[in-house]
Amino acid sequence: MRRVEATLKAMDKTDEYHGNAQYLMSPELDAKRQVFPDEWPGQSRPQLLEQLKGKALDYADLAIKTQQLKAMGQPLNRDYRSVLHFMENDGGQTFDEEMSFIYEKEDLITLRPGREYAWLDSIVERVLRVLRCRFTVESSAKTNDSTIHYYDRGRISAFVTFIITLVIMLLLVVPIWLLYKCSVAASTSSTTTSSVATGAVTMGIISVSTLVFSAMLSVFTKAKRHEILAASAGYCAVLVVFLGNVGGCGGGQ
Repeated sequence: MRRVEATLKAMDKTDEYHGNAQYLMSPELDAKRQVFPDEWPGQSRPQLLEQLKGKALDYADLAIKTQQLKAMGQPLNRDYRSVLHFMENDGGQTFDEEMSFIYEKEDLITLRPGREYAWLDSIVERVLRVLRCRFTVESSAKTNDSTIHYYDRGRISAFVTFIITLVIMLLLVVPIWLLYKCSVAASTSSTTTSSVATGAVTMGIISVSTLVFSAMLSVFTKAKRHEILAASAGYCAVLVVFLGNVGGCGGGQ
């Protein structure tokens, strides 16, 4: 494309030098011309423009396909290491001359759909590998090699979902229970010092709980910064509203 553009620029200068400025101002007149300068490379300006258009379309198509390939995402480290070890140990005997591409990790893509908490799947599989545990008989029957491990992807996903659900429940129940205990302690306390100390503990519980909630959002999801900020503000508001309601009930009693 740059060479074609440079050629077109040189053709424009040649026409300007020979006093053929009318061809520069009128594409229709330039397309009908019959006599060309000797300095031209054997092609007319419309032909080069059409060639440049084709190259630009090809480049745009290549850019779109490159973007689509990059959108597929790169393989996880554990998936990459798994394929790398297979090719170096077993596959290397067959693909020794054609396996150099596996070392270019930045150029690799994965067809496997990504998960927001795939790292947790990796931890579960690592624990199962250390414990030499397999979920089903079918997985055990696939191989007798102690270095190859097969796991039921559906059961691992269900177990990971259970862990995330348990974490969410703890993030909601534990702070509320602690705030309730602090509220009861404050309502039964008769000294100002104890009330101040209880208030400080309450603020600490709300702050720590909100911080942990934000960290969990960052770790377990792909939420953006403003989404994490909004969710954390809502979580903190829920705790404060609960504390206010419990305090109001305690004061009424």
